[in-house]
Amino acid sequence: MGTDEDEKVIVNTKDLLERARDGLKIALVYAGDKNEPDAVIERQINSRDWKSYRVVAENIAETLEAEGFSDVVVLPEDRHLGDVISRSNIDLVWLNSGGVQGINPMAHAPALLEMLGVPYIGHNPLAVSILDNKHVFKSMCMAASLPTARSVVIDPSSEGWNFIYSEHFESVFYGFPGPFVIKPVSGRASKNVYFVDSKREVKHAVEKVWNETNYLCLVEEYLPGREFAISIMGSRVRQDGEFVIHDGPFAFSAVQRVFEPHEKIFASMDEKPITDDRIRLLDLSRESGLIREMEHLARQVFAWFTLSSLVRLDLRESGDGELHLLEANPKPDLKRPSEHSASITCRGLAQRKMSYADLIVSILAERLTVLAKTGKKDSAILKKLMVTS
Repeated sequence: MGTDEDEKVIVNTKDLLERARDGLKIALVYAGDKNEPDAVIERQINSRDWKSYRVVAENIAETLEAEGFSDVVVLPEDRHLGDVISRSNIDLVWLNSGGVQGINPMAHAPALLEMLGVPYIGHNPLAVSILDNKHVFKSMCMAASLPTARSVVIDPSSEGWNFIYSEHFESVFYGFPGPFVIKPVSGRASKNVYFVDSKREVKHAVEKVWNETNYLCLVEEYLPGREFAISIMGSRVRQDGEFVIHDGPFAFSAVQRVFEPHEKIFASMDEKPITDDRIRLLDLSRESGLIREMEHLARQVFAWFTLSSLVRLDLRESGDGELHLLEANPKPDLKRPSEHSASITCRGLAQRKMSYADLIVSILAERLTVLAKTGKKDSAILKKLMVTS
């Protein structure tokens, strides 16, 4: 290693990855189980429906190993995570966890890593909190004039009185008889989400959500049109074997969620596997106008919320065909697609001359490049990614 003057950080993507393959120890982190012995000090509620995501973390780790990364481990997020990272000399953490327990659980791991000073792939605590709390995300969309269905938040403390006649509820839904969608403010895979036809059914559905989460409930206007999704990430992407730097965030996998007859809400992946026949890939030529509209909304969200890593936007049409934002999923499914199950985010990769491995490597390359350009030059990870002129 030379002097400070003759050291430089590699910014060439291929060179960064080449040094990272042999030089970095990478940890894939999934959600620990609060019911396992010694995972937490004391068990608490889960405001967000829990899932470990361990299989997905292992898919990512196996992909990185196949790409030549020599030191990859898979770890649970639990009370020991900081100690294990320190003892194992982890250089970079890839967060694939939805949290362990408590309120706002997706923010816990990034907040810990921020405090420890450990670089990670994932959204910062503020960004992930906003995205994973649908009521906050929708409020900020309204402030940015981004289209989203009207809604109100109901607190469990409202139990015992008929909040549908409250001034707040009436001011939002005045003259609207229904239907409504009732859902947790934080959740995944359409779990604990209910469709009701009219106001008189709202209270019972809200109480069901409270019983499941012990936390805030969102009452939202039901939009009767088609439902879509699109994924978006940073601008540095490996396509057709080469890295391409796009002019802005890269939007891909524009799909329509296909409903079965009489299906009002797309069934949870825990209840019915997501297969290719349930997610129709939009045609780049024939549906180019719709795709451009979805990409425009995705880029607006990416910019407005100052995002830096992968998200998936879920959108739905109103009765007059206008697209509305339902949510921005901060942890889209990155499970490797198979003949038995599909991934909404991965559905359109081939359309963009990408493979699953290309997507995984692109996410890593984007983060390493940002670290190389903006990180502290004396940090442990950048010392491993530097060369002498």
